[in-house]
Amino acid sequence: MSSTTMTTIQDQLILSGYPTWMILGNIGNIFIIMIFIRYRHNACSIYILNLAIMDNLYLTFLSLTQMIPFSYKNITIYALAYCKIRFYLTNIFGQVAKTMLVLSCIDRFMISSDRTSLRRFSTYKRAKFLIFFSVICWLLICIHVPIMITIIDGQCGMFSVYATIYNVYTIIFFSLIPSILIGIFGYLTHRNMRHIRNCIQPSEHNVIKRRDRELMITSRYALPNKSFQYLQIELFIFNISFLLLFLNNAAPFYIYLITSKSFRRDFKQLIFNFYQKIVKQPTVSVAFITNQSLAQRDTRV
Repeated sequence: MSSTTMTTIQDQLILSGYPTWMILGNIGNIFIIMIFIRYRHNACSIYILNLAIMDNLYLTFLSLTQMIPFSYKNITIYALAYCKIRFYLTNIFGQVAKTMLVLSCIDRFMISSDRTSLRRFSTYKRAKFLIFFSVICWLLICIHVPIMITIIDGQCGMFSVYATIYNVYTIIFFSLIPSILIGIFGYLTHRNMRHIRNCIQPSEHNVIKRRDRELMITSRYALPNKSFQYLQIELFIFNISFLLLFLNNAAPFYIYLITSKSFRRDFKQLIFNFYQKIVKQPTVSVAFITNQSLAQRDTRV
């Protein structure tokens, strides 16, 4: 396959793939927000809400930054600033989203524990603090990205020793730590739930709700592929891989919808309520107009 063919395929994937995932992902995340906002005083729901918001920001920002070069060719004056901001914000949105996912898993472990001291940590106030603290931390941790990112020979990226450092940073913070924490606390939560099912009869006062047991865990993986040899081929592979990884931020709603009965029930109820509002709105308006007309007629009489 020639470099021209690879470039053409790559451009078509960017122009069609990113907008598609962005639209589907944003729609799904908006539905997640609409469903979980009703339980916003629950700590885990707060994490899921912020996860959906960060996924939306990540999908929208990354899609736009991938497509801008195709619409605006003359951005050389702003290229370096654009390059730095793009990588910096993408890192922040992605890392905060992963942190929200990890915190939601930890929260499910605490609330499913039979130890009262652990369950007390799962509070709305503490969840808000941890979210704020996470955002501030990643704003500071990711500050090295805009400092070290540069442009060489028209390529925006990491070079020399920093390229190796960034690859190690990506593997550790994007892949290993989130995956390990999600796996550990997911297993511990599952073990707690088995213990509860074996030892406790369910009741309406049970602190563990069915929805909490069915929250899905989705892992994010990021694999650095960029090198200095065979740049054209590796850039092509990188863009395809990154497009597939992009699905991680667009998929949660559809995973919840397929796997969770309680989520499907809430989604159906949301659609039903929305449909009722649309259908009943004209009736309410007609009734209001009729009552207003009768009142005016009585006044005239």
